[in-house]
Amino acid sequence: MAAVDEQKDAHYPCPACGQTLYGWTAAHDPLDRGKKIVLDRCENCGLAVTRRPEPPDAEAEIHQLISADDDGTVEIVAPNRRSFQGGLGGAQWAGLEPELRRLHLTPDSLGLLLRKQGLEVTDVGTPFRNRAFRLMWQTVVNAFTYRDNFVRNRRAGLIPDPETGRDRFLYGLDWVVSILVAIPAAMFALPLELLATAFARGGVMTAMAKPAT
Repeated sequence: MAAVDEQKDAHYPCPACGQTLYGWTAAHDPLDRGKKIVLDRCENCGLAVTRRPEPPDAEAEIHQLISADDDGTVEIVAPNRRSFQGGLGGAQWAGLEPELRRLHLTPDSLGLLLRKQGLEVTDVGTPFRNRAFRLMWQTVVNAFTYRDNFVRNRRAGLIPDPETGRDRFLYGLDWVVSILVAIPAAMFALPLELLATAFARGGVMTAMAKPAT
């Protein structure tokens, strides 16, 4: 948390509601040898933002999540920071990925960001889906590995091959640990994600929106 204490809040307001962003936590970049990544959080709408000197391009990030139908209705599917797994994992939540995204959404912040783009949310929920289970599983595994999201990032080809002896040791250790805890983590993650879904706190939220009138 020392990195957070160096600057207690961001120099720009929350892109969703305009309130102050406060220093929240520090994650570790799994793609850059654990370099610290500071995240800020809005206490009003719950949006978390990966800290950088410049404000995020919220419109561009939201547009990447939108799937539009011919009738103008849009669907947005995104990890839910208000989820059980988001609270369980904190900075190690598999849905966070601060090294890849600036915005880490809650239902409230998503609605506000869509409204700024002329869209009104008509429905939002967190139905059980394979993606949500995988995020819960990876969050549990993250508690035991050196790199967060090791299995997923390695499969995607995002983790470079180890170069030093230390890197090779940690790389091998993450593989061994991931294999050892894979089944116990799944046995824990499945019922927990099902419970989260029942309480509308699933790991992935789906929102439907239409042009505001």
